[in-house]
Amino acid sequence: MSTAKRASHPLCSICHPINMGWIQEHLRQTSEKTGNQPDPENQFAAAARARWTALGDELRTDVAEFNAQGTGADLSTDGDNQYRFRNSASGLEVTLTADFENRNVRYEYSAISPKSAGVPEGGMLSMRQSRRGAVEFYSADERLTSEETRQVLLEPLLFPKQNAA
Repeated sequence: MSTAKRASHPLCSICHPINMGWIQEHLRQTSEKTGNQPDPENQFAAAARARWTALGDELRTDVAEFNAQGTGADLSTDGDNQYRFRNSASGLEVTLTADFENRNVRYEYSAISPKSAGVPEGGMLSMRQSRRGAVEFYSADERLTSEETRQVLLEPLLFPKQNAA
């Protein structure tokens, strides 16, 4: 059969299927079985580091807004996994340490001067990956918004409770 006749043949699409979806599906299934898909732990680690970096930027913005009122809060970093925020007016600092392997962030408050009215208790936030792949922070089993996360971490430092006289 000539090429011209084959092209006009009514069953040409049946005899010579153009759609090769089953091949693509077979190759996809084979690659899944052989492990050619992204490692979930690596995906989590990358998303967690991105969220950690974003949290640092958000906290810096909050501290800058607070300092616009003339107070003395500042930030320093110790490596890639630790932020340290200080407020000389309250006499407190908070150290945030990310533990990507254990999927959490620990925060600990300490006094940096005798004018501190007491040191609040620290805690831990867990990092969990959503179905979309983004990492979010949780306190106990409650998902925190970005604003709630920052408030949990900075409020005791920036707006400490005063002891009753």
